[in-house]
Amino acid sequence: MKISRRTGLGATLLGALATAALVAAPEASALVTDLSVSGTTLYVGQAYTITASVTVTSALFQVDFTDNGTEIGKVYPSGSTATIQWTPSTTGSHEIKATQELISSKTTTVTVTNQPTTPAGTGSSGSNPLSGLLSSLSAK
Repeated sequence: MKISRRTGLGATLLGALATAALVAAPEASALVTDLSVSGTTLYVGQAYTITASVTVTSALFQVDFTDNGTEIGKVYPSGSTATIQWTPSTTGSHEIKATQELISSKTTTVTVTNQPTTPAGTGSSGSNPLSGLLSSLSAK
């Protein structure tokens, strides 16, 4: 009778410890909470800022940024954000991902296009004689 009580007590204690470990374990999505890319229209060859929002307790861990699986870089968060500069080199769909400690990640997908070009000499100078000069200066 004493053996079965000890076995039952051990099983109960083991179950309680397992439950406590599950309750105390961090959520996989609790570290990186948001991900954004600056700009509304993205062009090849232009620099953009990627920002990952993280929980304050995760500021000790680097955030790994990737573009379609290729590493952009790793940075430590400053406060509750981690930022990195990114310059896309190809057009099309880009899956940007921020990962922290292999258990927490967020992704966002952006579309990158070639920057439109304005053919030379098609601009209108209007009635202001300085507008042609200003247009040529701003194009440089």
